[in-house]
Amino acid sequence: LGQFVTRCAEHISLAIAKVKLRDELHDQSIRDPLTGLYNRRYFMDAMRRETVSSDRGEKGFGLISFDADKFKTFSDNHGHEAGNMVLRALAQRIVAVMPDDAICVRIGGEEFAIPLPKTDLYDALASAERLRRDVEAIEVRTAFGPLPRVTISSGVVAHDGGSDPAERFDEAS
Repeated sequence: LGQFVTRCAEHISLAIAKVKLRDELHDQSIRDPLTGLYNRRYFMDAMRRETVSSDRGEKGFGLISFDADKFKTFSDNHGHEAGNMVLRALAQRIVAVMPDDAICVRIGGEEFAIPLPKTDLYDALASAERLRRDVEAIEVRTAFGPLPRVTISSGVVAHDGGSDPAERFDEAS
């Protein structure tokens, strides 16, 4: 009986370890490693889901697309690590400012997108403006002192059914 219990415990332990590993691998496949935000792959899936939902007659969605202004110059002047610090701080602010159901995404480099489920254009514009103000207030400090403040430029669109999500993203970019 003791060997049976030991074998059962080993099998259960292996099964739990496999589930944890599968979940970790899935998370790595949809998250940006620097910022922890969702990545482009997840973004495209989310856009498809939101479009299908909207096309079924549910409330549409808003989309904010933005990038950090003159970020290449910033990184050239202050270094790659300073740029990474700013991107991480920006990601933290995005998550803090956006509604809980927002899908915060780092598309790549300094380019970000935020699909806002069940949001019209007016509310998406208000969210984009709130984000712009809050990003301007970010202060990133290094051992050598504070870095210059970063600003963002954004585009905002709303989808209420009937168009291709890729077109929506192109309009916002």
